[in-house]
Amino acid sequence: MFNIKKTLFFIIAIFLISSGALFYFTYFEGEPPSIVLQPSIKYINPTTQFNLQVSDKKQGLKSVNIFIKQNKNKIPLLHKKFNKLNYSEIKFKLPTTNLRPGKFILFIEAQDSSLKNFGQGNIALIKKEFIYDPVPPQLSLLSRTHYLNQGGSGLIVFKANEPIKNAGIKLNNYFFPAYYNKEQNKYYCLFAWPYNLNKNHTPVLLAEDIAGNIAKVEFYYHLNPKKFPHDKINISDSFLNKKMPYFQHYFPEIKDKLQLFLKVNRILRQANREELKKIGLNTSTYALFTGKFKRLPNAARKASFGEIRDYFYQGKKIDRQTHLGLDLASIARAKVPASNTGKVVFADEMGIYGKVVILDHGLGLQTLYAHLSEIKVNVGQVIKKGSIIGRTGATGLAGGDHLHFAVLVSGIPVNPVEWLDLHWLKNNIYDRLP
Repeated sequence: MFNIKKTLFFIIAIFLISSGALFYFTYFEGEPPSIVLQPSIKYINPTTQFNLQVSDKKQGLKSVNIFIKQNKNKIPLLHKKFNKLNYSEIKFKLPTTNLRPGKFILFIEAQDSSLKNFGQGNIALIKKEFIYDPVPPQLSLLSRTHYLNQGGSGLIVFKANEPIKNAGIKLNNYFFPAYYNKEQNKYYCLFAWPYNLNKNHTPVLLAEDIAGNIAKVEFYYHLNPKKFPHDKINISDSFLNKKMPYFQHYFPEIKDKLQLFLKVNRILRQANREELKKIGLNTSTYALFTGKFKRLPNAARKASFGEIRDYFYQGKKIDRQTHLGLDLASIARAKVPASNTGKVVFADEMGIYGKVVILDHGLGLQTLYAHLSEIKVNVGQVIKKGSIIGRTGATGLAGGDHLHFAVLVSGIPVNPVEWLDLHWLKNNIYDRLP
């Protein structure tokens, strides 16, 4: 009987001890809440929005307190209480009245509902130093006059009173990046007025500082509208039979050669132009080009920039596209010289252009040589003006042997004639470059 009582007492004691331990480790747990703050940046401005995530998986959150210390001032931002909530996400911005430009420390305290520390719970604290900059950068324009042709190019030069994270010219839906020259302490921005934009648009110079403040500056310019020529192109069955097999792998589901041509002329053409925009970002931050750009020697111009082409098949108009380069024809398989010094950023096949070489000349300026029968350079090579980069051909969507020569500014085609004109180059480009 005594042993039974002793055993029963022992079991009860174990139960009470286990229950007490479970109660203690559950309600007196010592794990502090988790705090995650985004974004993790150093410089901020009045529009910066913080995203705070606080969580406590055990006893839940009791409160969150956010405040700022700058010099000797303490600025309260937010105090929020919870009823044992396991997770909360809080978005907040900084006050625009009491906070002064310069350094400050942001404090975030999170308290859970544990009974530890005499019922005060566990407290997590993070503090981060930031630099508050509420003022946009100040820009000084160094190039005063900008005379532009529709479909042409321009160069703007400016300085900023502080480091710039991102700058360039925005024109409608186009953006042309500016590039910083450390030795000159100047920014250079080559930009284009696309052929399909009329005068009812205004270019704006944008500059964003490290804190995210954006300056917007309009500048003086004069636009010369242009009327581009029209041409009529007849698509024959012999052309379709000769050319469409090359493009079949782009649209394998389309068997009819005329429908395949329309897909190539519309969809593939647009895809290739989008690819040129991406390649346009692969550029040197300083100018590699000098002097007049070199033209294909002894070549006749067969098509102009901006030429509006109407395509006909069996007397019926089937499509309209715009030609965005110069078509130059010489002898078959003529040697193609580099128009200016540059670095090869593309040397491969590209859809409607066939075999292509693209040279980067810096500041977003690139030249494209298309329909080549042979490529003689490799990506990464630095090519001097006049060096042979390939031979003319009829690859891609070309009807005969010729060179399609294009000039691109940040991937946007511009009129090559300007860049072949030394007088235009001097007045609009070289007088502004270092």
